[in-house]
Amino acid sequence: MDKKKVVALEDRLPQLKKERKQKANRRFALYATVFFLLVLIVVYIQSPLSRVQSITVQGEQITSSARVIKASGISNKTHIWDIREKAVAHKIKKLPPVRTVTVKKNFPNHVTLSIREYTRKAYLQKNGGYYPILQNGAMLSKLSKGTFPFDAPVLIGFSEQDAIKKVAEGLSGISRQMAHNISDIHYIKASENNEDLVLYMNDGNKVVASTRTFAKNIKLYPEIAANLPKDQRGTIHLSVGSYFVPDETGQPSQENSNKP
Repeated sequence: MDKKKVVALEDRLPQLKKERKQKANRRFALYATVFFLLVLIVVYIQSPLSRVQSITVQGEQITSSARVIKASGISNKTHIWDIREKAVAHKIKKLPPVRTVTVKKNFPNHVTLSIREYTRKAYLQKNGGYYPILQNGAMLSKLSKGTFPFDAPVLIGFSEQDAIKKVAEGLSGISRQMAHNISDIHYIKASENNEDLVLYMNDGNKVVASTRTFAKNIKLYPEIAANLPKDQRGTIHLSVGSYFVPDETGQPSQENSNKP
């Protein structure tokens, strides 16, 4: 054995002791750090610092942020650790205008509620006022006195929720320009062909349709109207089949709007 490579044990002891001490110090520092973090977490959970201090609502237009926050059930007494995102979103989605909800917890004590709402598709004329109708058929509170609808058709004579819902769904499937061309939609007694809707168009035409096929057939109107003779006005039937009956005078109807 090479004598130069042999190191006496008594010469190695100081180095071994130093290394063992360094390892022990590192282990102690790790344990102390973990313990300190655990203490901080426990203190945070139990202290007012973990209670929600602020809530931000994003995307609200029809409903108010205060109403969204109230529906969420979150208050300044709620610990952020206790918030369950899916449960909160489920509560908020019970509001008629709300379509989707995203709940995000921002530590240490902030919550963000992002909502997407259904859009207004019509206004129901009822009890001397106008009630906004959303694309899911839900009806909101009456417009304030002196406020009149201008951005969506007016529904007149509707009393059945199912009919309102079908018309709202149909209006959701057409372009904004097409919807703006519809002045009024009247609900009438159904004929043999189940024609229970009469639409007065801003271009002077009248449309007779059925709630059963309204969502599908109303999409045909732009093409049919575009192929009518120039300056010819009349009634377009869009129930079972589609056909056009010209007015006797051939002039635009003067009764196509019940809006103020």
